[in-house]
Amino acid sequence: MTAEPTQQDASVPAQTPPAPTPHASTPPAPTPHDPAEQLAAYRRSRAAIAALASGLPDPAAVGVPACPDWSVRDLIGHLVHICESFVALEDSQIDLAPLTGAPAAELLDRWEELDGALPAALERTPELRRRILLLDVFSHELDLRLGLDVPAEPTAHPAFDGALDLSTMGFGLAVHGGGLPALRIETPGRAWVVGEGDPAATVRGSAVDVFRSLTGRRTRPQIEDLEWSGEPAGKWAQAFAWGPFAPPAAEVEPLVGR
Repeated sequence: MTAEPTQQDASVPAQTPPAPTPHASTPPAPTPHDPAEQLAAYRRSRAAIAALASGLPDPAAVGVPACPDWSVRDLIGHLVHICESFVALEDSQIDLAPLTGAPAAELLDRWEELDGALPAALERTPELRRRILLLDVFSHELDLRLGLDVPAEPTAHPAFDGALDLSTMGFGLAVHGGGLPALRIETPGRAWVVGEGDPAATVRGSAVDVFRSLTGRRTRPQIEDLEWSGEPAGKWAQAFAWGPFAPPAAEVEPLVGR
């Protein structure tokens, strides 16, 4: 029902029992979903966003193409609202509206203040909600970088692989919920099958293009311009609108290719 990596993918090692720890005091090896690892990735995105916004004369006057209703100030207001809700352990989603009534500088100060409560909140929050938090801040870091034409290397970010996995899972739920045929998704070195049964088609693209297609940053024509084999892309069109995401009406970013 959900996105599952195929058995042969080098990115998904076979499941084997964990080796016994040699000493009781030896900590387990970190994973991308460990709270400490997620905290480091979140802080990396927060620092990047703060640096980019602080370099603008007026963040409220600069738009974000990937979020056409928002300015840079609004994007920060959204992220601060999300962080406030998260540290308060509220059961909220990632589509919270931007906070109002404060300039970008004050919002950035507030975001920095919230950092002190974030480690404990991550430890106390279920894994899925932690992953959603990271997907949101990482996606918006890319929105800001690409909107300001600042170089980005998404696949080098520690949040990228987890964000891509989570987006395929959400897309897979939409495929299943819509009664659509199974689809195989491929990026260099990785693959997933979403939906039930044998895949009726395969879509291939760069990891960045696939991620941005699954999170509402590629138009339907751009999605169709990925490499499709089998059934046509239009059969899965409705599934690309899931959760808070939907393909934009107008192009906000070019395809980056392989």
